[in-house]
Amino acid sequence: MDRLWRKAEALRLPVLVHPVLVGPAPRAAKFALAQIAQYTFDTTLGVGSLLMSGVLDRFPGLKLVLAHGGGAYPYLAGRFDIMHRRMDRAAQGDVAAKAPSAYAAHMAYDSIVHAPKALRFLIDVVGLDNVLLGTDYAFPPADMEPLALLQSAQLSAAEIEAIADANPRRLFARLR
Repeated sequence: MDRLWRKAEALRLPVLVHPVLVGPAPRAAKFALAQIAQYTFDTTLGVGSLLMSGVLDRFPGLKLVLAHGGGAYPYLAGRFDIMHRRMDRAAQGDVAAKAPSAYAAHMAYDSIVHAPKALRFLIDVVGLDNVLLGTDYAFPPADMEPLALLQSAQLSAAEIEAIADANPRRLFARLR
């Protein structure tokens, strides 16, 4: 994968971290648990692997866009940091030089969290400047009215403008 990361870094292209549709785990086959939990946790595992493995040390200019509000990563950020400190580097192989939270500037998070309090929490943890408007279209449960979540979270007009316009413009400035 280093060839991909190297090219994305050289071109200054953000990389979306989103799980693939491989079919639900047996426990997630009913009750839409694949859409509710499995994909979100796959996002968490993906970002965790990237953060812990040193990818962002090797490619410091790489920018990641995390689907599903970063999965459970914002909620587990402290746990990632503690485990990074306690990890047996000899047993694990390549391990990031710094705690996962030190790589925050490398990541942007979409707003697909489906609950106003969850969106406020995401903003509190990762910072307003790192949140982008998202829809998760065309995957269920896609949000076909993404601005409604921002409004129901009682964000100010300036916060909504940042998430829906200024942050994506800054992230994708090279593509204009």
